[in-house]
Amino acid sequence: MEENMVRSFTGHIILVSKEETKDNVLFTPMAKPLKILPDYPKIKSVLEKQDFIQAFLPMTRGGVAILGGQGMDFMLAFGCNFDDYQRVFGSPITPVEGQLLKNGDHGLLVNVEGRKNHYKAEGFWLVPEGHSLVPASLTDDAKKEGDKLDVRTSLALEGFGEPNSTNKVVPIKGVVKFKSLNTAMAEVSIMDIESFREIFGYYTARDVVESLPPRETALMGASEDAMFNDADIYSTGGGGANVTELEQKIKTPVKVTRVIDFDSAAYNYVSILLKPGNDLNRSVERLKKIAKDNDLPVKVLSWKTASGQVAQTADIMQMIINVFVILLFIVAIIIIMNTLSMNALERTEEFGMMRAVGAQKHFITRMFLWETISLASIFGGAGIVLGVVATWVARLAHLGAGGSQVWELVFGGEVFKPALGPSGIITGIIGLGVVTVLAVLYPVAVARKITPLDAINRH
Repeated sequence: MEENMVRSFTGHIILVSKEETKDNVLFTPMAKPLKILPDYPKIKSVLEKQDFIQAFLPMTRGGVAILGGQGMDFMLAFGCNFDDYQRVFGSPITPVEGQLLKNGDHGLLVNVEGRKNHYKAEGFWLVPEGHSLVPASLTDDAKKEGDKLDVRTSLALEGFGEPNSTNKVVPIKGVVKFKSLNTAMAEVSIMDIESFREIFGYYTARDVVESLPPRETALMGASEDAMFNDADIYSTGGGGANVTELEQKIKTPVKVTRVIDFDSAAYNYVSILLKPGNDLNRSVERLKKIAKDNDLPVKVLSWKTASGQVAQTADIMQMIINVFVILLFIVAIIIIMNTLSMNALERTEEFGMMRAVGAQKHFITRMFLWETISLASIFGGAGIVLGVVATWVARLAHLGAGGSQVWELVFGGEVFKPALGPSGIITGIIGLGVVTVLAVLYPVAVARKITPLDAINRH
């Protein structure tokens, strides 16, 4: 689960504004807006110089209210340059209907599971702009509505929690799914960065530029003599200039466009992927020092800290699995110990006679240990082989989570795909060795205590 979450969405490390008071910044309840990340160009310059960073991506995150439905509904929206997102995270999002965003596009990508939730809350079904309804995609309740089903290709959204936020109609570009943990990410939608900034009022004065037509530009740069052709400004006639024509020039409509420098634009946070082999905790501390030395106005968080309840849920499940495995080890040790102890007692005559003819305790110890190691190697090795086969069969079976978020977190995705590589096999061999050593200690002590007199008495 950790690998899927980190490599497809969060990154290993999250940078947020130093003014941010909370640490749970990605999946905050009610999606309260984050502080604007100041001086991103400087942050980018510093990150590009770090040899332990594989890639990084600036993003925005906020909750948006969905307007015009049957009830009140919210959506957790993330804004980014989508081409860069796919490049950094290895294309974790695939289209189900419609198409993906391209840098420069304006629109929204809605999770295929989130679409079902929005239908339940709002009563309308979302379809990508320019595409037809796909009947097979409808839920049972939506199918019952038939021709009365409210189908929409855009959403009226309003920024939630920002004083400068506004509302905007955003077209649906695509209905998508994450390759992993899609159910867990059902409420996550991706929006182009420009639409996000407009909804949350993140534009500054330098983002809005008046684009004047050529005639008006020439007029603004003309001298008084050229404009009035040497006529007196108060003259009622005689000049070459036509007043009506001048009025038309002045009334030429102004076209307003937005010119965005994405490096200096407003972002909420930066996701950072580490190069393989770098320890997360050490990298976090290293980046904190780098931020301090370069006077970066940022707070450095690990993905677990930034993900809050999502990461805590994963940790709890991992803890449960670890406790279960430890209990299995303890039970195995007790069973093997009892079996070997009974075996040692049943061989009292054998060990006693060996001691009577001169065998020392260390000889009895070595013999008992080698017998135990041989048995452990044969049956433990057979267990590892069966584990490899079971793993292979489970992958072929494509066991699904059935839409359950809990099972999806346990499986680490929508489908259970266990993997047993060389490191897993080595770990299994080490575990087998530890269990064998701990289980044989008491039986060996029992065998060493057997004397020739014990053999005679037993006989």
